[in-house]
Amino acid sequence: MAGLESKLPVVPGVKNHVLEACHHVVKALRASDNNLDPNLTKLLSDLESHLSTLEIVDTKVVEEDTRFSEIKKRFKKAKKIILAWEQNQSMIFEAGVSIADQFFQALHDVQTLLLGFTALPIRTNKKEKDVYNQAAVVLDIAMFRLEKELCDVLNQYKQHVQPQYLSVSSRGKDIIYDESFVSLDDVVVEATDDQQILGSNNVVLLDPLVIPHIKAIAKAMFACDYGQAFREAFITVRRDALDEYMSTTLEMERYSCVDVLGMQWEDLNCEMRKWTKVLKIVTQVYLASEKQLCDKILGDFEPSSAACFVEISKDTVLSLLAFGEAVSLRSCQPEMLERFLGMYEVSAELLLDVDNLFGDETGSFLRMAFHELAKTLADRTVATFLKFKNAIASDESTRAFSGGGIHHLTRYVMNYLKLLPEYKDALNTLLENIQVDDSIPEKTGQDILPSTFSPMARHLRSIVTALESTLERKAQLYAGEPLKYIFLMNNCHYMVQKVKTSELRHFFGDEWIRKHIASYQHNVTNYERATWSSVLSLLKENNKDSVSTLRERCRLFCVAFDDVYKNQTRWSVPDPELRDDLHISTSVKVVQSYRGFLARNAAKIGEKHVRYTCEDIESLLLDLFECLPSPRSLRTSRRR
Repeated sequence: MAGLESKLPVVPGVKNHVLEACHHVVKALRASDNNLDPNLTKLLSDLESHLSTLEIVDTKVVEEDTRFSEIKKRFKKAKKIILAWEQNQSMIFEAGVSIADQFFQALHDVQTLLLGFTALPIRTNKKEKDVYNQAAVVLDIAMFRLEKELCDVLNQYKQHVQPQYLSVSSRGKDIIYDESFVSLDDVVVEATDDQQILGSNNVVLLDPLVIPHIKAIAKAMFACDYGQAFREAFITVRRDALDEYMSTTLEMERYSCVDVLGMQWEDLNCEMRKWTKVLKIVTQVYLASEKQLCDKILGDFEPSSAACFVEISKDTVLSLLAFGEAVSLRSCQPEMLERFLGMYEVSAELLLDVDNLFGDETGSFLRMAFHELAKTLADRTVATFLKFKNAIASDESTRAFSGGGIHHLTRYVMNYLKLLPEYKDALNTLLENIQVDDSIPEKTGQDILPSTFSPMARHLRSIVTALESTLERKAQLYAGEPLKYIFLMNNCHYMVQKVKTSELRHFFGDEWIRKHIASYQHNVTNYERATWSSVLSLLKENNKDSVSTLRERCRLFCVAFDDVYKNQTRWSVPDPELRDDLHISTSVKVVQSYRGFLARNAAKIGEKHVRYTCEDIESLLLDLFECLPSPRSLRTSRRR
């Protein structure tokens, strides 16, 4: 039997007619003699079985040759399609859907061929090896071409986002602190409404028409184990787009810690203002839209979507956070309070957005860094607020404020306080556990607003109380009582007006306003008493006064009036309404007393001894408190 097997080897490609002839011989031998030797019978059975095996092997080889021929034919077709795009620099997307589908189908055929070879044992057939190696090369070419296609489409079809917000680079007129509180007037820039800063929270970063094409690229590259190449290309292009948006559209530069610490306040103020707007736009608008884009394209390939989004975002986010950290390292100056409030408020407001954007483990380091910055800004804001109050309380002067007008400190403080209601939620949160003395006991009733006794309200009233104490000390520097009362009247009236005509009214309350109206009116009374009581006392005559005595009284009154006029025309009552009220009040007392004196004694005194008529006095009183640089010459009285 062994000899027979050696004579009948299994040779691929044995012709069918030879096998049929062998079968015929075996059948003939069986039919020739029914009493065959058992050994011969077994030999014929083995031969017949071996012939059947030869038939099966030959059939399989023929089938495999046919299938390989078909595979090779399809591969050549796919190879031709893919290689045609190797040198073609135009985008497959722009060739149309049918051409793109043709490319992806060709790629699928190559991938299927490679997978088929991979699933089979390693063959020694040279033709099969050649096809396998060619397919591997073509696959690499296709992947490189798709990577280029991805970058080209992402760059060519990105959308240039222009949010509807006020220019973040504009410079406004801000409160600037120095040791004398002099760098301020009443014109300040109000905080910008977020509705003006932000447009729609849903913006299109990439033309929707190319999304299916990019998803097809992702599907093909991930299926071919080129997912990492897709991710790297996608991240690079989208990160560059974000960098361009930051630098070109938002005009936000990246600063080192050294740069921030060395900035002049004017420049830093502008950058802090810009930062609050940019952080909100980037977080709520751009990054939210970027995450949606990543989910649309890579949502089927998690965790690639989250990982790519973090890689795209992290440099920009960390740069913004680094600026906030660097600013918080600067010393707490009062002028930084509003900027710190704005930065803290925005960072605290965005915490929920950040948690949603970077909710998974991949982005946890950004989420934690953001929360840490919000805490740091909270601490710096409170420290700056308290330093602001201490600076007011400790402000000292060695000379009286010229003219008794509104002190720079008063303007500074009240204009600053006017800005703070914009940040009431943030301040109420930050100041909730900081105790402070309040001049107004808490009351309840329909006319009492809850905001009047909020943590912020108590602290604002405490700041103004500190301001009043400082102004009282400054008032003591005046040599004369009248100017001291004018100074206190001016500053108290200014505080009341700032409270009444702004959102501060809801925090200070009507009782505070009534109390301080009474306070400056009391100063008016004190001024009139200190200035005019001694002057008007000269007009008090009795029936025993001689003509010479009456003439002397009239002369002394005019001399005293001249002295008041020369001094008080250099004094200042800046508020026109308050100045008019003071003129009227003074005129009623002075002119009425003078008119009565003349009515009773003019005949005795004689016209030539009366220097001023009542009309002269009334007119001259209108010149008081005009803050003239030098004494005004008294006008010649009009003679009757």
